[in-house]
Amino acid sequence: MVPAPLPYLPPADPRLIDPSTSTDSSVPVPPQPFIRNVSGRTWKAPKKEATNRGQKLKQVPGAAWSKRLEARKKEDAVKKIEKEMKDEKQAEIDRKRTITKERKEKAAEKARLEEMASRMSAKKLQRMKKRLGRSKLVSA
Repeated sequence: MVPAPLPYLPPADPRLIDPSTSTDSSVPVPPQPFIRNVSGRTWKAPKKEATNRGQKLKQVPGAAWSKRLEARKKEDAVKKIEKEMKDEKQAEIDRKRTITKERKEKAAEKARLEEMASRMSAKKLQRMKKRLGRSKLVSA
């Protein structure tokens, strides 16, 4: 197993060192923590932890819920109107259907009565012919 290579740190440039800072050993300087990237690329700064705390602070508490309630109310109103329109349309269809059914029933009843009347008149005519024939036989 090969040990991980240590990152190359170039020597500090003397022009970048601030002369106002003292290099006095009596004042301890806290060491800077060596931050190593996951990928091992030391020249890349590690990303900060992603948070949305700032966005959450800007939001009003319960704003999303109130928006959802408003949207739900609008949807319910639309559904109610659609249902009323469908009911009206279905009522119109049912009304037309009943009118047509009643008309057919009346026509069938009328045809039945006419047929019955024609039968009755035929029977009556037959009876009259029979009677007439009897009278002819009697008179002849």
